[in-house]
Amino acid sequence: MLTHPTAQALVEGVAAWLPLDGSASPFALRVARNALDIAARDMALGPAADERAARRIAAILGRDDGPRDELDRALVTAIRAGTIAPDDPQLVAHLAASALDHLAIDQPRYLHELDPNLTKR
Repeated sequence: MLTHPTAQALVEGVAAWLPLDGSASPFALRVARNALDIAARDMALGPAADERAARRIAAILGRDDGPRDELDRALVTAIRAGTIAPDDPQLVAHLAASALDHLAIDQPRYLHELDPNLTKR
């Protein structure tokens, strides 16, 4: 689900950043812990979020399915070409749901419910 940094990059970054001699400050340990928590949530929640997003994008594009990255590129191309309007209700609902999926991984204390008004445009 997270594109940059990936869960792997977060874990590798923490491993490279923390000192081996145990001299990390309490702040550095909190930062490392938060990064590892994000990586763990991405590994746990990301695949299902990607699957939901791929289904939504495929529906917007009128396609059966495809890899998430390919569908994302096709969606961007369709928006740029004017085939899909930026205010298309399906697109707006997809973007809102995707943002909430990202927040569930990055900021789990945020209220993760879609506002019904977002889908009534």
